[in-house]
Amino acid sequence: MINEVQKTFFTGEFAKLFDVKKDTLLYYDKIDLFKPAGVHENGYRYYTLEQFDHFIAIQSLRAVQFPIKELKQYFTAPSRERLESLAAEQVEKVKQEIEKLQDIQSFLMRVMETTSELSTVKIGEVLFQEQPAEPIMLSAPNPIDLHTPVEEISRIVGKFLKEIGIKGAAANGSVLKKEQFCKRHFHQSDRLFCRMEGPGAVKKPAGLYAMMYHQGTYEEIESAYSHVLDEIEKEDMILDGDVFEEYLLHSLMSKDEAEYITKLSVKVKKREDEQIKRG
Repeated sequence: MINEVQKTFFTGEFAKLFDVKKDTLLYYDKIDLFKPAGVHENGYRYYTLEQFDHFIAIQSLRAVQFPIKELKQYFTAPSRERLESLAAEQVEKVKQEIEKLQDIQSFLMRVMETTSELSTVKIGEVLFQEQPAEPIMLSAPNPIDLHTPVEEISRIVGKFLKEIGIKGAAANGSVLKKEQFCKRHFHQSDRLFCRMEGPGAVKKPAGLYAMMYHQGTYEEIESAYSHVLDEIEKEDMILDGDVFEEYLLHSLMSKDEAEYITKLSVKVKKREDEQIKRG
């Protein structure tokens, strides 16, 4: 309640007017950011109407997360020029925070997308499905095989993901050249890929794909490749692109490598279609 004679407010009254806690005012007083107008003879702090504008200014800047330390410095001599400079600095900090939040959102969306996909798949079954075009980022050719040390693989993968700005779970994997696949040389990947938009992204083409979800260790992946190729040949189809080996949240979903799920996909076409095209 306003003291009609002196137009002063006790700490609790002032806090209630601005919907803040008393502790906030006590803290501002302690750090010399916003002090009471005075202290009554009974020891109670009080504030005045003249302090309203100054407190509103402080709270306006605190609402957009201006650091208290910078506010203390600013309010020693506020000015339009200093306010503009302070705002510009804060805008840059906000941009960085937005980027962090976008990374977090991308990570969580990827987790939800993958877990949803895995809830409907049949492990070990080769499917032939039409797939839309999608953007992918490709690494430079950097062959990796079973003889490549784990440390070297980690370095190569880490470098690639860093280059394209990936910090969380990504739709990434490796690419096996179709020539190697046809010869049943399944042990060597040619390069890495990641499903995402970005500078330098290319289109993984739309079309008919042979797809299979394999559950097992990396050492067992060759049997999955062999099964996919067997099914392609059984359907009298031929390859129309390289093979994508995608790792689906491996270590995030299990400590046991035997439970890891890997998605294999390769663009195919009917052999007769190729013959008609050549004819």
